[in-house]
Amino acid sequence: MKIIQAKERMMKMANLLNAHVVAGIHQSARNQVDCFIKSEKEIVNQWSAEWYITRAGNISVLGSEYQYIFAKPTESYEEALGISRELVVVFSTYSNFEARSLEAYDAICEGIQDARIERTCYVMISKCPHIKEQINSFLSNQECQVVIPFSFEEFKQNKSDSYFIRNRFRESFKSRDLFDYSDPLKKDFYFFGRNEIVVDIIDKYHENLNTGLFGLRKTGKTSIIYDVIRKIDKDDALGVLVDCQNTSFNMRRWNRALYFVVSQVCKKTNIAEPEEDKFTEENAGRLFVEQLTKIHRTTQKSILLLFDEIENITFGKSAVEHWRDGFDFVYFWQSIRSAYQNSPSGVFTFCILGTNAKCVEEPLIRGADNPIFNIFQPKYIPGFSVQQTREMVRKLGRLMGIKFDETIYSKLTEDYGGHPFLVRRVCSMIAQNYPNRPVTIDRIKYQAIRDKFNRESDYFKMLLEVLKQFYDIEYEMLETLAVGNTDDFKMFAQEDYGFVKHLIGYGLIQEVDGEYDFQIDAIKQYLQRTTNKSLLNMSTADKWKELCSTRGELEQRLRTMVRKILKIAFRNEAGAKEEVLRKASLTKPKYKTMSYADLFDSRKSEIYLKNLKDLINANWEYFADYFKNQEYFISAMDVINCEGRFDAHATVPTGEEMEIIRGSINYILKGINKYEEE
Repeated sequence: MKIIQAKERMMKMANLLNAHVVAGIHQSARNQVDCFIKSEKEIVNQWSAEWYITRAGNISVLGSEYQYIFAKPTESYEEALGISRELVVVFSTYSNFEARSLEAYDAICEGIQDARIERTCYVMISKCPHIKEQINSFLSNQECQVVIPFSFEEFKQNKSDSYFIRNRFRESFKSRDLFDYSDPLKKDFYFFGRNEIVVDIIDKYHENLNTGLFGLRKTGKTSIIYDVIRKIDKDDALGVLVDCQNTSFNMRRWNRALYFVVSQVCKKTNIAEPEEDKFTEENAGRLFVEQLTKIHRTTQKSILLLFDEIENITFGKSAVEHWRDGFDFVYFWQSIRSAYQNSPSGVFTFCILGTNAKCVEEPLIRGADNPIFNIFQPKYIPGFSVQQTREMVRKLGRLMGIKFDETIYSKLTEDYGGHPFLVRRVCSMIAQNYPNRPVTIDRIKYQAIRDKFNRESDYFKMLLEVLKQFYDIEYEMLETLAVGNTDDFKMFAQEDYGFVKHLIGYGLIQEVDGEYDFQIDAIKQYLQRTTNKSLLNMSTADKWKELCSTRGELEQRLRTMVRKILKIAFRNEAGAKEEVLRKASLTKPKYKTMSYADLFDSRKSEIYLKNLKDLINANWEYFADYFKNQEYFISAMDVINCEGRFDAHATVPTGEEMEIIRGSINYILKGINKYEEE
């Protein structure tokens, strides 16, 4: 019986939720409206002819008084504007509009469940006759909410116009391109599709666990950070962002960088900062944990340190020498990890954000242990699902008077891999091309704009630039796959699957039954255009010059590598010299009198690429760690030494031939680089 009654109650609630909203005023709201001044009551009555007024009240903000109502849209408004939640309408009876009036909205919404309120927009009704112009000047930032402005006088003049309110909404939304925002979202008005990731970071923070989040630029990492900070700051906690690309941070040595982190926490808590000079190399680690523990005890709040753009302080990647080539990364993270392990539970945790998880995947850094190796399971930001794409595009589109056919949401997701930034940018181009609204975007309209966007957009270059700058091998792999060299791509994958794992994590490629392909066709097309274009634009002389210089550099460095490795392998120069004479077929009497070092001097000896290949092949066990695949090594060396000599024979290589030679040279150079780094 109780189960039946519970089901009946649930059915009644569902019917209430699905019932059509009828224009009017709820009785409790009516009682509050009775306290409004006459002009405000008249406007509320006009509003209630088209909306359902659910609540009303007044509030004091910075010494100024404001009345407000909450209005739920009727079916016609919901269909026209895509608004289904309650809308906040603020009344300002001041003749001069001031910025503090905009703070009334936040004060009204404080403590109200977000699920009940429409966050993308609200209404401001003011006695200022120039309210429209004033609102536009104050809200120039694209991330700001849409504020629909009305003056008291306008309501008097338009009492008989049943489309007055509706047209003002359309006018306000039409003047804004809600898809056109590029900076990280510091507020949650237009934050879509990432709540699950935010919740996961916060859950791990509450469990006193460290986390890492990775992905390409413009996938929303920093917006996620801001949302995490917003949410935990409401939960008696402290979220502190450390931007690693800030030169005030990354130009400091590791001990002063620890001070910088502490100073950021102090600034947020209004606690006096310690003296920076005390953060010496000997004392920095101790002072770091002491200061964070002190802040924790003073504020009774746990601290979450969020390190964004981690590449800027990562070994081998940073533009700053002491992070890139020194041990500052090791000392910095040794100090933080030690502080985390030795401080009381709940003092602080950290979250690392960047392009990929190299900083926690490499066990050794120049022979030293990586203090944060495998400290957490890296998480990559996934692309939007079709449902998430639909939620964002449909919501923003309807507010602007743009309706998308249902099939477009899946096409957007497929064409751009669910990358939210690319989806917004192509939708922004749609908005620019269809200023006369309302308009419906069907398959034909969408495809025309999509093709134009893919041809003309520079956004693909911007998204991939971080790979080109920090992770050139991964960028090269993408180029290789884009031009159809799948065998070379698979060779890379076999050599180090970590590269493939990153590319899959970014949402750029996908693996199906051992075969690889792009997940974002637009990026594949971009790479095909740019790769082929660079080759097409090269003159014959430039091609010959590139082949000659890169082959010469490779041969010189490979000669040094072979000389040093064989000397170590055979324990002395005599044994190494005997091996070189035999395997390199150096039979002339003069070679027997040469020193071991002179055998590798190009001015004195005749050890060429073919000889180097034979020496490496004969002693493969000493070189396998650098070149991985013996068969591919031999093939690459043959390409460089034979097909790669177009310049020597005055033959013009085709674009495809240049790509093959480049791939072979890069493969050998990668092995040499690995040796030299060690």
